[in-house]
Amino acid sequence: MIGKGDRVERLTKKVGQVAATGKVTEVRDSHYVEVQWDDGHTSVVSKDGLVLLTEANRPHKGT
Repeated sequence: MIGKGDRVERLTKKVGQVAATGKVTEVRDSHYVEVQWDDGHTSVVSKDGLVLLTEANRPHKGT
């Protein structure tokens, strides 16, 4: 279940497309959440189009 403070990734429509990641700032109702994306913008999106990021599936940045 996606909740306030969770890190999420937006599902993409094309293979190889870079997915946007961000933090849930508000749960609107059972279907929609507000997300502050890492690029700075905010949007309200359906939970159906998001994947909850966990330590196991979080993208790793190269060092």
